[in-house]
Amino acid sequence: MLTKLKEQPAVEKLIAQYDQLPRRDQQALTVLAIAVLLGLLYFAVWRPVAGFHDQAASARENAEELLAWMQANEASLERLSGQGATAGTSADAPEDGRALMALVTRSAGDSGLSLQRFEPSGSDAIRVWLEDVPFAGVAAWLEDLSSNHGVVIDQASMDRQDEPGMVSVRLTLTI
Repeated sequence: MLTKLKEQPAVEKLIAQYDQLPRRDQQALTVLAIAVLLGLLYFAVWRPVAGFHDQAASARENAEELLAWMQANEASLERLSGQGATAGTSADAPEDGRALMALVTRSAGDSGLSLQRFEPSGSDAIRVWLEDVPFAGVAAWLEDLSSNHGVVIDQASMDRQDEPGMVSVRLTLTI
């Protein structure tokens, strides 16, 4: 195959021009060609492969953490899933973080709010994210949680959206 490549007129012309160059220019051109080839290999092959590897390793670590959390809380998750959406809530404060999580998610749904994301924060707190929700609905929901269930707002951050009356909210709720 290399001999067929050398028989091409354009390649023959390049080889002839290379042979006519002084020895130092030939060496410089060879070093430059090797540097360009190494640069192409690095930027076109090595960096993308390394980036994909790092992303896969990160995704694997996240999945392992989620699995460990789910296994550690398996009994609680089964108990909560057994209660279903019809489980009643008492006016007392929830006893622990799992009950708080169930209370918050259930009451948000009852208030017509969709939680974008939620996660436990310590043993007796929960972090909640809501995106593009009506401010009045969030205020009424938080008032209900506070007055009827004894939930305390530990931290709150609200960002207004382009549409009037709509907000994005980040909360840390505790018992």
